[in-house]
Amino acid sequence: MDNLITAYQERLNLQNATFSRIDHEDATVAIVYKITQPANVPLILKVCIRPNDYLHEVYFLKYFADILPVPQIVHVVQPEPTLHGAILMECLPGTPLKTRDFNDARAYEIGSLLARIHLNRTAGYGDLTQPNNLTLDPRVSFTQKFEEGLAECENHLPKTLIEQCRSYYNAHINLLTSADGPCITHRDFRAGNVIIDQGKLLGIIDWSSARAGFAQEDFCPLEHGGWPANPNAKESFFAGYASIRPVPDYKTMIPLLRLSRAIAIIGFTVKRETWNGHAAQLYQLNRQFLDMFF
Repeated sequence: MDNLITAYQERLNLQNATFSRIDHEDATVAIVYKITQPANVPLILKVCIRPNDYLHEVYFLKYFADILPVPQIVHVVQPEPTLHGAILMECLPGTPLKTRDFNDARAYEIGSLLARIHLNRTAGYGDLTQPNNLTLDPRVSFTQKFEEGLAECENHLPKTLIEQCRSYYNAHINLLTSADGPCITHRDFRAGNVIIDQGKLLGIIDWSSARAGFAQEDFCPLEHGGWPANPNAKESFFAGYASIRPVPDYKTMIPLLRLSRAIAIIGFTVKRETWNGHAAQLYQLNRQFLDMFF
């Protein structure tokens, strides 16, 4: 890890800076450092292990720079054969929101923030960093991600469970023909990616999974364990969303979306060989969901 820090110090002229790794339960995809320098404001360095994550993060931080409260990019290190792509960005003061810290006013504001993301319509569904590959059918990119997750799980999960997942997909995929899109979706919209300070919402972070999708996708992380315990706060979230645009009919799609999300998370932890290590709790929660789903 020292060699990694040295490489970024040289690329970003941060030889006198202190790199402090930020570890938290959701840090499974990127390596994040807080950068402190003498007499300068702190910064964040996000090292993206996967090249596409780097491309998405840069694209959406630039896209929303003057539209939404997102960290401002200071500098970037593009991916190289021997070095991961990284983004040096503004360090937002405050802390990630916890579901227990939701109150009605905060939930309303966060709901309106999600709706403001969905106001940004796109020419098609898919990866906006590759606009020539966009499609008008939401099932195409969804199927691609679903099959990718199943392939990663294939030698890990019981064969009968894989078959049940595919059978459910085949029976319900056409629900996506009524998707609310295409529009920009965060795809990991939850409390842990909202930064607050003294009760004020300062920003929405982690755009590495974002894409041109459909609005219902962004309700999946919330339904997948992300809602506040306070039901009044949940209603305030919907009221905030509805103040910007109509709340999409998402409940009929949610079982399929949650199934796909669980498979993607399990597949990722298996591929990274972290399912029985530091990502064991995340793995177990999603494995239990699959076991109960059928």
